[in-house]
Amino acid sequence: MNSRRNFIIITVTWALMNPFTSAVNVYFSLFILELGGSIVDVGLINLVSMVTLSVSRLFGGYLADVLGRKRVIVPMTILYAFSNLIFVFAPDWRFLLIGNFICSLALMYQPALMALVGDILPSERRGSGVSLMNAPSQLLGLAGPPLATLVVSSQGLERGMRILFLLVSLSTLLAGIIRLLLVETYSSRTELSFGHAIKEYRNALRFMRGDLGKLIAISSSVVGIYNMAYPYLQVYAVKYLGLSLELWGLLSTLTAIISTISLLISGYLTDRIGRNLTMALGYLSACLGLLLISLARDPLSFSIALIVNVIFASSPASQALLFDLTSEEVRGKINAINGLVEGSLSGTMSAVGGLIYGFSAPFLFSLASLLLIPLIIGSLKLPRGKIS
Repeated sequence: MNSRRNFIIITVTWALMNPFTSAVNVYFSLFILELGGSIVDVGLINLVSMVTLSVSRLFGGYLADVLGRKRVIVPMTILYAFSNLIFVFAPDWRFLLIGNFICSLALMYQPALMALVGDILPSERRGSGVSLMNAPSQLLGLAGPPLATLVVSSQGLERGMRILFLLVSLSTLLAGIIRLLLVETYSSRTELSFGHAIKEYRNALRFMRGDLGKLIAISSSVVGIYNMAYPYLQVYAVKYLGLSLELWGLLSTLTAIISTISLLISGYLTDRIGRNLTMALGYLSACLGLLLISLARDPLSFSIALIVNVIFASSPASQALLFDLTSEEVRGKINAINGLVEGSLSGTMSAVGGLIYGFSAPFLFSLASLLLIPLIIGSLKLPRGKIS
């Protein structure tokens, strides 16, 4: 009964937040440029955000396994809500840097939230379970790109983005209040201390040997490559290929629809054909999509490239396999370690992407495609996972 209640609360709060977070993502890099930043500053903001997030997840993962999941999730969700107000009133791009830093600190609740998800989903349904929990937020998230397009078209880029960030803040605050209804899934009698945290993470690192370590290395590297390329995709579309803000918003809506469908299909296949093969297919579609993006020279070829890029999702498989390979008592810390590796790589690669974009925009996307190839091969060597 409690698992069902938590399942509903997480699903509802994700669905409440996602339309507005997906809306601000449509034009965020362009918003940085609008407030006086450069392409390099786009990479810098992503670097600070990712590195801060990776470190904050370490604290959040430890607290999740000592204080409990709920006691981390609720206050940090509310802090995240208020942090977004910085974007609403930011006078220049440097305040966006500060806002991303504070938001990344607040997002230390992510390992706790994912640990709670792992606690309530049975092993034989983890792939489909993750997809089902995400499905409503993905469906409602489809409203994000057209909402962003409508607001930015009518209000202008700067004013429109401030309005959208205000909606992010309000929806997240409501989500934090709803999460007060969560039921705790894990409790520990361990005393909270810095020394104990070091010891716990040292012990958690022992679980990183073998398949779990390989999974984290591969999935984190893939996310790092994504973050090398994707923050510059909207800039590439509008500034390099000459697409209008409205057309970019329309394409974002189209890819969001396809991503939602692909997420459900991938979740089903994760539990049917295995985690590793589903992951490899997801990485392969991203690889081909990035290659086609580098070759695109007009709106039609660019649109086809975007569709190929999102036609198959890898996240349900990678998350399900991570749950399979971790036990309840270390799940929060393992998610935090995964976040540390993933965030450090993502931030670094994002900054590198900004430098490469300045040298040659098409080369950035073709390089990202090339880097994915060995990771596709490596994912096929991971465990198939629990098959229903």
